[in-house]
Amino acid sequence: MVHGNNIKVNKQFKKSHCVYNRRMSTRNRIASSTFAILLFGALPILVYFAARGNLGVSTLTSLQAPNASDQAALIASLIVVKPLYMLLSVAIILILFDRAAFPARALVWGFTALLSGELICGAVFSAFGRELIVSEHIHSYGMALEYFFSACAFFAFVDGRFAPDPKRVRPLYAFASGLGILAAFLPLSVNPTPGGYQTDLYGFPYLYARFEFNQWVESRFLPIAALIFFGLAFFSALNSTRMSLSRVFLSAGTSLLAFSIIRLSLGALFAERLVWFEFWEEMIQLLVISTVAFLLWRVKPEWITDRVALFR
Repeated sequence: MVHGNNIKVNKQFKKSHCVYNRRMSTRNRIASSTFAILLFGALPILVYFAARGNLGVSTLTSLQAPNASDQAALIASLIVVKPLYMLLSVAIILILFDRAAFPARALVWGFTALLSGELICGAVFSAFGRELIVSEHIHSYGMALEYFFSACAFFAFVDGRFAPDPKRVRPLYAFASGLGILAAFLPLSVNPTPGGYQTDLYGFPYLYARFEFNQWVESRFLPIAALIFFGLAFFSALNSTRMSLSRVFLSAGTSLLAFSIIRLSLGALFAERLVWFEFWEEMIQLLVISTVAFLLWRVKPEWITDRVALFR
């Protein structure tokens, strides 16, 4: 009887020890991933500062009078578009935060990064009355992380739903990585052209700027990083045992390149009227987050109904 109790105790101890090891392993992965994300975000600042000794200036003296359409765009983006996509982001986080599925956890990380960047940028603007180079970088990096984790969720969903066999996914990932390598040379051919102006919107002084450092990140650092990630994704796709790595690398390359091209395109289109640059940047955010919310509603409606039921 005593021997049987000892066996039972040993089994319970081994089980609790395994659970503890799994929890510690998860915490270590989260800690290491967070450190890698923060280090990658700080890397362009360190590289640029080491090469030039500073990040440039964040003050401008040129003045530009806004017209009625500029004022309407500002009001629409600040009062309608931005609050709407931030509320959608919070709603998606509340729906997914305790789900074990990797796509759900990736989306929670992505939208948390987006909201963190928005809040930090807003706090800096409230304190200094204008954007700073570093705060704009943090804001941009939050959006880039949102793209990255959304891409991770998408590729993980595709893997699990449509192509669980690695032999079917490998050619797709290799082909997409090859296309990404070619496309990454597009932003590398762009010459950064810093610019901006001060304006007065309803009696409130406002600075619109495309700082040289931020454009260097978009036209040099991000495309080069995307090239590296696409190359890693391509070679990882050739090995069936590294498909999960290929998926992460492909997500990183796709998100960084997409963010780079979007920002540079908007900057070229609205170089003289940067209020419209910011308006369409906010609109793209709303489109991306609305798409995620719509797909979540169509693919996993039970997750939404379960969460709504808690508040009844």
